[in-house]
Amino acid sequence: MSSISINQLPRIEEVNTGDLFLIQTPSSSNTLDFKDLIIGLENTTFANTISTFNTNIEILSADVGNLSVKVDTNTADIVVANGNISTNTANIATNTADLLLSAAVIDVNADNIATNTADIATLQTGVIDTTTTPTIINGAFTGAKGVPITIAGVSYYIMLSAVPV
Repeated sequence: MSSISINQLPRIEEVNTGDLFLIQTPSSSNTLDFKDLIIGLENTTFANTISTFNTNIEILSADVGNLSVKVDTNTADIVVANGNISTNTANIATNTADLLLSAAVIDVNADNIATNTADIATLQTGVIDTTTTPTIINGAFTGAKGVPITIAGVSYYIMLSAVPV
C-alpha cells in the first residue's frame, strides 16, 4: 500500500466558491465548500478589537442621530430667525421713514418757534416794567408788569403777576 501525505498535494494561491476544504473528524473525513465556511468571532485573535469597534460604531451612530435632530431643530430656528429678520428689516424701513417725517416736522416747529420768539420779543416792548411795588390807583394796579391795550376805544391795562403757588 502506498501512503499519500497532504504535504504532497499541490498548493493553490487563493480559495474561491466551489473549492472544497478537507475536514478530518474523529469518525470520518468530509469536505466543506468554501462558500459554507463560517469562522465565528470567538475563533479569531482579533475578537476584542472587533467588539470595541462595534461598541464605538453604536456610540457614533447614536451621536449622529442626536446631531441630526439638532440640525433639524437648528434649521427650524434659522427659518424663524430669517422671518424675524425680514420683519425687523421692514420695521426699520418704516421707522426710518417715520424719523425722516418727524425730522421734517421738527424743522417746521423750529421755524415756528423762531417766529414765535420774534413775536414775543416784539410784544415785550409793549410790556410796562416798573420796579415799584404795585399799588391800586382808581381800581387799577400800577407799578407792576402789564400790557396796555385798547378795545373799542376803551383803554385797559392787563396786569401780569407771578404768585407763588
